[in-house]
Amino acid sequence: MSTKNNPIRVLVLEEFRLHVADVDGAAAQIVAGSPHGIEPAIPLLTSIDDRRDVATLRGLHAGESTESDAAQHAALAPLVSSWSAPKHYGPRITERSQSPSSSFRLAVTESGINVDGARGPAPEGSVDQATNRPIGLLWIGAPVGTHAGLLVLLGGYEKDPRAFGNDPSGWPLPLSRDLGVRIYENTPI
Repeated sequence: MSTKNNPIRVLVLEEFRLHVADVDGAAAQIVAGSPHGIEPAIPLLTSIDDRRDVATLRGLHAGESTESDAAQHAALAPLVSSWSAPKHYGPRITERSQSPSSSFRLAVTESGINVDGARGPAPEGSVDQATNRPIGLLWIGAPVGTHAGLLVLLGGYEKDPRAFGNDPSGWPLPLSRDLGVRIYENTPI
């Protein structure tokens, strides 16, 4: 099925807390083994602040259910201490290359105001130093039903997702909690 004629309609984020960090990869294997829809599966994402906090993210097309995967929840239940309610995001940007990404980093916040058309032009002469690294996936979404918040998923080709932050133009990882941003990444292979 062509995704050009059937774009992503909603991004569904599910955040939950494990009893213990997923050092043996049991939770990640359950998520990886779960069926997915049209979009390639995003692996289990782990918080950089507390390895017990994890998240899944799905990009859904028309006709795909926004309901949580009951079989996945049942398999994860013994490992999970608490579930947050799933959050839905309206897609702003959903682009991916033909080559699947191998590493992912997700940033989520409930701060900030989203107003359509509020972007101004880039200052003349500005250069985005982060664009010299190829990316395989970019999803940006705004929460459904509120004007505050943002979700950004970046997929790359690094074996280690922490490589996204190795340069000065990288993400402000040490400041994430102070800025009200939750950052997740997949565990290196």
